[in-house]
Amino acid sequence: MKMQINADTAKAIADSCVEFSKTSTPPQSISIFILGPTGDIVHAHVMDGVLPIGVETGLLKAKTALYARSSSSAVAQRFNNVDGRLIRLDLGKASGLAYYFVGGGLPIVVDDQLIGAVGVGGGNADEMCAYTAMTRVLGPQPPLPPPPAGRGRGGQSARVSLRALRPLR
Repeated sequence: MKMQINADTAKAIADSCVEFSKTSTPPQSISIFILGPTGDIVHAHVMDGVLPIGVETGLLKAKTALYARSSSSAVAQRFNNVDGRLIRLDLGKASGLAYYFVGGGLPIVVDDQLIGAVGVGGGNADEMCAYTAMTRVLGPQPPLPPPPAGRGRGGQSARVSLRALRPLR
């Protein structure tokens, strides 16, 4: 049977992210998006003072983690030549998959089943915020990917043609 994160669990993850951000030094204003496995928004929370780009990136990080079924920072490491820029992979005129190659998006996996994804934007410890919140609410999580070695994103080179990618405007 397919499972999906429920609203109460999604809210608990968001509340834990808010608590993490308020106790950070300095305190951060963040946005948190929790998506179901089909990409629907199960819960969203935007703290006072978040810039509009912080809201947008929170949602994009959650989508990236959901589409890739791995952390958005792991995706960033695979696309080392993109260097954290926002890009869109166009899949047609009416739709596209937008990826954001920066840490802060994590898949939510329970019993080896993807039940959703969380994305945090607007702060400077977004991935740790999401990871800490998921650990508090769901229990131990798989370790985060190691930071890239040296300059740039590290990791493997992209396996897609960069002609298929273009910056979002």
